Amino acid sequence: MNSRSTSKATVRALAYLILTAVAIATLVPLIYAFFASFKPSAEILSSGSQLLPETWTFENYRRAWELGGFSRYLANSVIVVVGVVAIDLFASSMLGYLLARRAVPFHGVIVAVMSFTLFVGVGTATLYPRLQIAQVLGIDNLFGVILVELSGIGIIHVFLIRAFCESLPLELEEAGRLDGLGLFGVYSRLALPLMRPILATTGILAFQEAWNNFQIPYVFTISDQDLRTLVVGVFALRSTSEGTQAYDLMLAGAMIIIVPIVILFFVFQRFFIQGMTEGSVKG
Repeated sequence: MNSRSTSKATVRALAYLILTAVAIATLVPLIYAFFASFKPSAEILSSGSQLLPETWTFENYRRAWELGGFSRYLANSVIVVVGVVAIDLFASSMLGYLLARRAVPFHGVIVAVMSFTLFVGVGTATLYPRLQIAQVLGIDNLFGVILVELSGIGIIHVFLIRAFCESLPLELEEAGRLDGLGLFGVYSRLALPLMRPILATTGILAFQEAWNNFQIPYVFTISDQDLRTLVVGVFALRSTSEGTQAYDLMLAGAMIIIVPIVILFFVFQRFFIQGMTEGSVKG
């Protein structure tokens, strides 16, 4: 018993050590970028690995916001994110529930095809054809960005919700049917409220993907700079009069992008972790 307890304690200590090392490797660049965003450009280039600024300045944020046109780009990002998250949650939750209850024809074929697409990386290869299709349809704008981004993130969310729904009790749904509820009524009035943990998880993932996506908004907004999102706007800061050495502005812009993601995760982290664990274990 003592040797077994010692072995478990050793494994636990090793796991904590590895997780701590991963956390440090992940957080150190973010912490350095955060403090560097308050440094003047000359200090960033000359201070090397020094963490704290010698001269603190908030001017980087003001100039990045004004030079980058971030007020307009923020509105564009909000439009894209709200559209992606809303449509993704509605479509993924409905399809995931239907697949979990095998309530659609050719259930097995649909699952097999969706599973196959998870292992085929065609995002970049099909980006230009999708742009051409959007131009023909007249949606090479923010609406087109929303639709194209949805095509790349929806499948994994469907599988997460499907796995979660398979763990929901059938007795409650059967009682709803006895009370006269149809399939959509059972989904919307009984199943959907129980999906809150996994919906929070998929919502955060969809928000993160839409908020941070660079390639699709960049390609769709080349011809119209007023449609840029924040990520594309930060990239464009390198083309200001500061030249490619405008690290102070780019770091400040990067922090403006990162902060909403961090806040969202900390607000919903309990639901996020609960949805991920239940969806992965029950599936």
